[in-house]
Amino acid sequence: MWLDHLAPDIQEAILELPRTVQGRDVILEKHVRPIAKTHDWREQREMWTKLQSQVDVTKPATSS
Repeated sequence: MWLDHLAPDIQEAILELPRTVQGRDVILEKHVRPIAKTHDWREQREMWTKLQSQVDVTKPATSS
């Protein structure tokens, strides 16, 4: 996988996401994959910020 190509601060942010104890994770690997495939860390950070603004990373998603 490409996750080791992420900017270090994004890797850290992913590791610090709240643990999901019920339901689905808010941010899925498929959401992060396009970011990890981008080589420019500045562009990665812009994509990460956009992704974070689309989801509430402070609470896990509820299962439907």
